[in-house]
Amino acid sequence: MAEIRRITAEETYERQVLFVHNLGFCEPTSARRISFQESLVVATFHEQSYRAFGIARVDIPAGALANRVAAVSSVISRPYA
Repeated sequence: MAEIRRITAEETYERQVLFVHNLGFCEPTSARRISFQESLVVATFHEQSYRAFGIARVDIPAGALANRVAAVSSVISRPYA
């Protein structure tokens, strides 16, 4: 809790996160060993945690890769306020 208070007070991290929506499946790899259903639980946990800590979610909708890349690029290329 002390570390969370410190990073919050010092504004160590951005107050926005990119929330990339799932494509309806999850391919297991050696690094990702959870099922699609488990990935939905993890996503819900992240969403609730972000909200609890007052972090704004920037939605990146499911869709073609080029569209998702364009959406991310649009967000990260914005000048800081």
